[in-house]
Amino acid sequence: MNLSLMVFPFLLALLPAAAGAEERHLGPHVHGQASVGVSVEADALDAQLSLPGHDAVGFEHPPGSAQERAALDKALAVLRSGTWLVPAADAHCTLVSATVSPHGFGGATEPGGHADIDAVYHYTCHSPARLDHVDVRLAAAFPGLQKIVVDTIGASGSNQQTLQGTASHVELKP
Repeated sequence: MNLSLMVFPFLLALLPAAAGAEERHLGPHVHGQASVGVSVEADALDAQLSLPGHDAVGFEHPPGSAQERAALDKALAVLRSGTWLVPAADAHCTLVSATVSPHGFGGATEPGGHADIDAVYHYTCHSPARLDHVDVRLAAAFPGLQKIVVDTIGASGSNQQTLQGTASHVELKP
């Protein structure tokens, strides 16, 4: 079976739902916990992230001061850069696109009064056979995170790994 046919439903579950739906992120909104999805097919590495606003910037409302605006801008810049996700160096992956979507920091009220930041990344890897792991360095960028749940899927199957503390290494080949 073509891997893309297997990966597509997984990606649909990870990507934001249709407009107007209440749930648009990977998992439940849990302070201290981020959700990451990583899929690998051929030379493509795709990643999705859902991060509670409180863990990214310390608040879950529209910025009310210059300090809050600066904190949000800084968090968005870090996420747009993609530097928190480091593919295996030997795979020679290049970030092709990053889409970062903050929810609940503008004028609109989010369901439940929560704010989140969702992001989608696409990498191309020049040596995909060497893509055996990624380092998820979210905890270094956002110290309020206590737990990162990482779901992976690739040619060798799917897996879930939980990172706590300073752990960042995620195996892609079980």
